[in-house]
Amino acid sequence: MLKDAGGKLTATAQSISGVFAGDEVMKRPLASYTFQHMEIASYTILIAAANAVGEGEVARVCEQNLREEQAMAEWLKDNLPQVTQTFLTRAEADSAKR
Repeated sequence: MLKDAGGKLTATAQSISGVFAGDEVMKRPLASYTFQHMEIASYTILIAAANAVGEGEVARVCEQNLREEQAMAEWLKDNLPQVTQTFLTRAEADSAKR
């Protein structure tokens, strides 16, 4: 059930990303950031489920994975402005050449 929900969420996020970003260069970081948050939500659910059924070791492993996903989401968030600026600078330079 979680896998199915995750797949549907990912597909929805990918379709939404196409609305906001017209170029593949910008779609990739948007999709990556969206996917990281889907993984964060998934690990949060898995931790709650593991704790509910007394699977402390599973919860501990999922908590480690959750911290890694949160760190990656933060890194992506911090780098989105730079990626955007690089894209805009290149697009402007390409327009000037035409």
